[in-house]
Amino acid sequence: MIRLILGGLSLLIAALTWSLMSVLIKRVPEHYSPIVVTSYAILVAIVVLTPFTIGRLAKLDFQTMTHPTIWGGLLYLGVISTACAFFLWNRGLQLLNASSGGLFFFFQPIVGTFLGWILLGEQIGFSFWIGTILIFIGVILVIREG
Repeated sequence: MIRLILGGLSLLIAALTWSLMSVLIKRVPEHYSPIVVTSYAILVAIVVLTPFTIGRLAKLDFQTMTHPTIWGGLLYLGVISTACAFFLWNRGLQLLNASSGGLFFFFQPIVGTFLGWILLGEQIGFSFWIGTILIFIGVILVIREG
C-alpha cells in the first residue's frame, strides 16, 4: 500500500515539475538554443536526483552492468528517450505557446502503447481504446475552443 501511495505521489510530482518546466521554457530568451536549454535541464536533474540514487548504487552488481545489453539500454534511455525527447520538446515549446504544446503530451501514452504493440507484441485492451477516444475528444475540444 505504501508503494502505491509513493508511486502516485511520484507521478504527481513528475507531472507538476514537467508542467513547471514547460511554462518556464517559454521565459528563456529565444537566442538560447534548445540544446543549451536541454543540457542545463539535464544537469539540474542530475544534481537534484543523484542523492536519491546513491544508496542504490551500493546494491548494484557491477559484473552484470558490464553486459552490452545493459549499456545499450542505458544509452537508449539516456540519449534517445531522454535527451532527444527533451530537445524536441524544448524546440517545440520555442515554436508554440506552452498551452498549445502541452496538448501533445497527452498523446504520449497512446504512442507508447502502439509501439509496445508493434515492437513487443503487447496486447491492447478495450480500456486503451476508450482512453484513446477520450484523449482525442479532449484535445479536439481544447483546439476548437481556442
